[in-house]
Amino acid sequence: MAVLLLTWEWAGRRAAGTLTLPPASAVAVALAAQLVDGRFWSAMAVTLQALVVGFALIVAVGIPAGLAAGHVPAVGRALNPYLQFLLAVPASPLVPLFVIAFGIGLAARVATVVVFGIAVLVVNTAAAARQTPTRLIDMARAFGASRRQLFVRVVLPASVPGIAAGLRLASARAVVGMVVSELIIISVGLGRLISTYSATFDVANLYAIVVVVLAIGVGVARSMTWLERRLVRWA
Repeated sequence: MAVLLLTWEWAGRRAAGTLTLPPASAVAVALAAQLVDGRFWSAMAVTLQALVVGFALIVAVGIPAGLAAGHVPAVGRALNPYLQFLLAVPASPLVPLFVIAFGIGLAARVATVVVFGIAVLVVNTAAAARQTPTRLIDMARAFGASRRQLFVRVVLPASVPGIAAGLRLASARAVVGMVVSELIIISVGLGRLISTYSATFDVANLYAIVVVVLAIGVGVARSMTWLERRLVRWA
């Protein structure tokens, strides 16, 4: 990190006056100014609102759908075409459809976050459910476990590592959806600050906001990694 920052500072000073790459020190000063500006925190709250609501929906819908797809073959076959479509096709072209369906408010931004992240979680959860060790299933059935007991006591615990990995990957894609929604649908939150500073060639503040977005992504990923370690300490 020190080498990266020093290289950035050197390259920024070499490019001084070109409006392409500000020095790292100038970005740090701009970031410090942003952190004491009330408009920045208002923008942050708007941005995180879409991320939190969208990721909550991803978890609430993605985990049950993935478990159902992995445990019930008919459900898996029904969902597979849609999951493959969401994984293979870039989600950005779908954003205008959300604008038509939901308008330019919070609902469209939440829908974008959900579409970016939900397929990864469903696929990982379904794969984990399908890979439940056969010996555990046979043992549970030999001891007279019902279908409900088999699912709750065997399939669900065996799927936890896959669910945790899916949450980590889905959270990263959700952050991408958060940024894309604010740059394409409507300029609000941090997306509006990015657009404003880009239009006015205020590169120091532009890079400062980009650093904040990267910090959000890293923070979310680290949180999911911590949660994964807590959930699967036994794995």
